[in-house]
Amino acid sequence: MRNRRTRETGFTLLEVLVAVGIFALFSAMAYGGLLHMLDTRDRLETEREFWRGLGLSFVQMADDLSQARERTIRDAYGNQLPALRGQPADSRALGEPSLEFTRGGRTVLGKVAYSDLQRIGYRLRDGSLWRLTWPALDRPPASEPHEQLLLEHVDDLRLRFYAPAGGWVDQWPAANQPARNLPGAVEVTLTITGRGQFVRLFRVNG
Repeated sequence: MRNRRTRETGFTLLEVLVAVGIFALFSAMAYGGLLHMLDTRDRLETEREFWRGLGLSFVQMADDLSQARERTIRDAYGNQLPALRGQPADSRALGEPSLEFTRGGRTVLGKVAYSDLQRIGYRLRDGSLWRLTWPALDRPPASEPHEQLLLEHVDDLRLRFYAPAGGWVDQWPAANQPARNLPGAVEVTLTITGRGQFVRLFRVNG
């Protein structure tokens, strides 16, 4: 009786194979769904990081340009540089920054009186947008700026400057403009790999 009851309550080989097949099918479906979910999550994270980096880059530019000041400086050779200097992008490692200017509003800590002015720059190099800060306004010999990476996969950086007399120019200072003069606004165009162009307009010192 015990042998017959055991035989009646057990599974046949065919039933076991069917159960294993069904389990394998559901496991494959679940694994495929997991891979799709992970891929979607990675793509969403990539998108989030891109838009965050782009937004922060434009916010930083807006903050810097809103604090621009009419303060010329001296380079390491004693030559005067304008309060704001803009030119086409030079992607060489030692190329001049596309945008360089004096800004105020820097936080000064302590009781000793220091100037709140600082020299700021933006440079496109090796497909990345960098923000530059110099340790002093009038540069001593061999003075090098501190570099901060803002955005990667940048193919091109283009600037336009709105002259107070009206009209857009591609370089600053414009013709017959004093070195201390600032443009009314700066238009920044970033070309991002695979994403096209992004254009923002920033008011200067306002």
